[in-house]
Amino acid sequence: MLRSLFAGVSGLRGHQLRMDVIGNNISNVNTIGFKAGRANFRELLAITLRGATRPTSTTGGTDPLQIGLGMGVSTIDTIFSQGNLETTGKITDLAIDGTGFFILRSGKTKYYTRAGAFSFDSNGRLVDPASGWVVQGKMADESGNIPSSSVIEDIILPFGQKAPAKATTKIEFTGNLDGSQVPLPTILDTGIILAIEKAGDNTDMNGLYANGQANSFITGLVAGVTTITVNDGTTEKTYTYVQNDTAVGNGQFRSLDDLIAEINNDFESTSFRAALDSNGAIVMTDTSGVAHTLKFTSNNPVLQTAFAAANGEVDSSSNKTTKTDEFSRFANKNEKLINLRNSIGTNMGLVAGNVIEVSAVVGDTSVSGSITVTDTMTLEDLTNELNTILGINSLPGVSIDSDGSITIQGDPGEDNAISSVALRVASNTTFNTAMSFVVEQEAKDITHSASITVFDALGEEHVITLTFKKTSVRNQWTWTATTSGDEIISSGSSGKITFNANGSLNSFTFDNGLTTLKIDPNNGAEVMDISLDVGTLGGYDGITQFASASTAVARYQDGYSNGDLDEISIDRSGKITGVFSNGVTKTLAQISLATFNNPGGLIRVGGNAYLPSGNSGVAIIGEAGESIQAEIIPGTLEMSNVDLAQEFTNMIIAQRGFQANSRVITTSDEMLTELVNLKR
Repeated sequence: MLRSLFAGVSGLRGHQLRMDVIGNNISNVNTIGFKAGRANFRELLAITLRGATRPTSTTGGTDPLQIGLGMGVSTIDTIFSQGNLETTGKITDLAIDGTGFFILRSGKTKYYTRAGAFSFDSNGRLVDPASGWVVQGKMADESGNIPSSSVIEDIILPFGQKAPAKATTKIEFTGNLDGSQVPLPTILDTGIILAIEKAGDNTDMNGLYANGQANSFITGLVAGVTTITVNDGTTEKTYTYVQNDTAVGNGQFRSLDDLIAEINNDFESTSFRAALDSNGAIVMTDTSGVAHTLKFTSNNPVLQTAFAAANGEVDSSSNKTTKTDEFSRFANKNEKLINLRNSIGTNMGLVAGNVIEVSAVVGDTSVSGSITVTDTMTLEDLTNELNTILGINSLPGVSIDSDGSITIQGDPGEDNAISSVALRVASNTTFNTAMSFVVEQEAKDITHSASITVFDALGEEHVITLTFKKTSVRNQWTWTATTSGDEIISSGSSGKITFNANGSLNSFTFDNGLTTLKIDPNNGAEVMDISLDVGTLGGYDGITQFASASTAVARYQDGYSNGDLDEISIDRSGKITGVFSNGVTKTLAQISLATFNNPGGLIRVGGNAYLPSGNSGVAIIGEAGESIQAEIIPGTLEMSNVDLAQEFTNMIIAQRGFQANSRVITTSDEMLTELVNLKR
């Protein structure tokens, strides 16, 4: 019973402590940056009344008999979950969205807090006004750059500062130029170009074009399924489409040649003969001297229609013949121009002596030429002539697609863009229409621009832009410097930049052997002599060329105008930017953040602040959005993360736990009273 008394007492103490934590949480429900606490319990030591025994061959084992001695508090955790953000509109009110702490200095001691209600003191230091502790970060140099070697120090803004103008003498570049992209050429294409199917071409019927009644491409032929049946009034034969016809007389066909051979094998000696004419139609001619009525049927609707044109009477005595639709196939490079047809099987009407007039615009230059058609000129001859007229140097140039269409692929880059291509033969609408080119791909340069504002000796601003353009030579770009105003670039406005196979910088040169960019501001100020620094040769500290997005920027220039610091702004990375009275903006500082491997190990020291302990680990200092995955939200404060509903629930649990433990003490006392009363 005495053990139960002490166990109850331990329960009272534990639940009282939990109430203390809950009370502190609730009292800080509106404290900015406050992180709620949580009390965790554990069982204390247990007294063993009997140990466990091993089982034997005759008896089983026994479990130990133990009585616990109550409970104790194991930990009081700090819950570092994100609190809600409240907009205040005050620029120096800062909230951290994510992990991390603001760093504050008092003497030689550094404190860490989530409460960002800061302001500037009379000396321009960013401080916590409640304690006077100074916010820590990195200060920018006179050019507005924050060197990577900068140390953490007090953030002090130079309000009222005046700066004389300084002419720019150096611009530094960094970032990447995308090595995976290449300049794109113009690609143009005509529509489908067909040619007459002739005896011996042996083209697969699946894909031929039937012009006449069907006026359609023959599609959907299934090997072993699609058939054509021929009936001459006396005999009927059925022929089956196959992928590979190896002999005559097997009732199979793949091409028109195969089908004609099968028909003649079965019908030529008794009734009629089939043959391809010069227009690609199968002509049926009587061979018996007796009239025969022919009928062609097929289970393929296009074949049915194309061959139905040949249904009718053939009779040599009256010169009666029948013929199918005219069949055409996709043209190839060896096709003679005089045999070409358009996409609907209409003869283009080219004849020897026709002159094809060619005109186009390549880049900004109009080009033209003429091609005289001969009886033997092929489609490949035409493409070669076109390639010469257009002056295309890159492969494949002008080529023929599998559907017979002519494709023009120009040289890469917008300087070589091809437009307004026209092939014309006088009074030949069919040819002229068939040779209308459609743009499938516009020519495109791979360019990237990096701009920066520089200053002349009078403090006037000038914007210089370096535009990098990828050439067709591997790992080589050209660059061109331009200005946006009345400035005059007197020399050094262009050059080349090349890279090694590993993406590092190989060379950066000016055209004409120059070494700097000279700009006359054209306002009375002296000529600006500017060096361009793109990094160390063979290194990666400047501009690189990797297979990733182009990010090259002008990161630094050493000039500036005169002016007074007027106001500031703070971005989400914690950078404090000064806006000067002359309109110049310059980075002044960047607020640093700290994280810990175990933030739960931090020691609360009041004032919403923490100190490191042996179990928190040392502070890991970095910048928001870079080494620390968080954002600093200006004009906003982080509210307490206390959940009142959860706290009230915990309060009820603690109250009931306290009541239950007090009942243990009361009951144990009554049992002791009964024991004492045994002597009566």
